[in-house]
Amino acid sequence: MHGRHTKVRPHHWVAGAVAVLLAVSVGIAGAWVIHAQTDDSTPTESSSPSAGARQLQACRTVSKTQSDALAAADRSLAQWRVHVGAMNQLVSGQITLAQAQAFWNRTRVGAAARVAKFEKADGAYADVARRCPSHSSSVSASRQVRRCMAGVRARHRAIDAGSVAIATWKHHIRAMEMLRSGQLTPQMATQMWLQSWHLGVRQLDEFMKARRDAADTPSC
Repeated sequence: MHGRHTKVRPHHWVAGAVAVLLAVSVGIAGAWVIHAQTDDSTPTESSSPSAGARQLQACRTVSKTQSDALAAADRSLAQWRVHVGAMNQLVSGQITLAQAQAFWNRTRVGAAARVAKFEKADGAYADVARRCPSHSSSVSASRQVRRCMAGVRARHRAIDAGSVAIATWKHHIRAMEMLRSGQLTPQMATQMWLQSWHLGVRQLDEFMKARRDAADTPSC
């Protein structure tokens, strides 16, 4: 009789266990919510500035390679400008044929090497160009990042214009060497030169305009 009075009834034990489990579950859920809120807020607050800083640094790296390419383009096209200018002066009667030939011979020296240096610098720029997009996809991009991107776009246009002009200059350099080695007749060389001359005048003007625009655009 005494043993039956002290025995815990089954339904009382079950109810107690359920209550304990509910309490533990609620505690765990509450802790998880707090932890999730903390985890969600921390990256949002800290990732934006760091992402902007990384983008700015990437665009500055691209801008540096652009400066190298443009400097190489300037050195190469300086020779082409003198070469074309001598033809302009010859046609207008400002210099004689002998004087024009002296200009052409002088600008031919080292011309191929300068073209090669530009092509190398242009290749280095092409390797990193994608690191700085044309426009920011983030509405929160800083003014400094947007300004840097605008400068990169302007420099890209100048490099493109320089590349086109240098391609014509490179073609003419080859023609001069072929004439000197007897692979071209004077008549063929003259015809090719006239074509390169007209292209050169227009392309050099386009490069100089793009170069001025790039210089006037705020950069990194």
